[in-house]
Amino acid sequence: MRCWVYVDGFNFYHGAAKRTECKWIDLRALSQQLRPDDTIERVKYFPALVERRTDDPDQRNRQRTYWRALDTLGIVERIEGKFARWAKWMPTESSVLGLEAQQASGDNVVGMKPEMVRVMRSEEKGSDVNLAAHLVHDAHQTDPTRTFELALVVSGDTDLAEAIRLVVQDVGKPVHVCRPHRVKKVRNPENRTRQLDRVATYIRDIPTWMIVNSEFPPTISDKNGSFSKPSSW
Repeated sequence: MRCWVYVDGFNFYHGAAKRTECKWIDLRALSQQLRPDDTIERVKYFPALVERRTDDPDQRNRQRTYWRALDTLGIVERIEGKFARWAKWMPTESSVLGLEAQQASGDNVVGMKPEMVRVMRSEEKGSDVNLAAHLVHDAHQTDPTRTFELALVVSGDTDLAEAIRLVVQDVGKPVHVCRPHRVKKVRNPENRTRQLDRVATYIRDIPTWMIVNSEFPPTISDKNGSFSKPSSW
């Protein structure tokens, strides 16, 4: 079948790549391993450029080098989200746990407030929404060159469940989900980790060995010359 792949960049990195030494991942090669009998026609990749960090000023350059590697594949389209940050008051862990312990021991903690600190909150925005929008839009196209026969979603984000349900139930096209992290077994079938299971045509976790076997060569070339995998991440 003609397969289009939708990769949630943030979810994939934190769920799969970050737990290994493999961050130089050829998404076409990984997709082909996940769907060996299908034709991988297109990969839509939904990342966000990381924030500038004073403790790691080269982080953005490493990410852009990886994007350059993906561009050599010819079938990867990058749709970028963004990071947003804002200051926020939040309770300290020790004070919350302390109040919970007091309550558990029978103390009346009504009206008692935890210690608060002001923190800088950072959050990736847009990638899951962009992925859902593209998935539903592409599924509805009638021109066969602008749509897929089967979609492969690489993400464990349960916020994508409704978009997947619409494609499977309303459009009638299969959506296979490959989660970049293992989902623990739970007794409660209504747990959020089961939302994707209920709507996807097929679902599985991505085994670590597939990540390991899907790296680019250490040095690759494009129209601007040769470049190499970053020496550290």
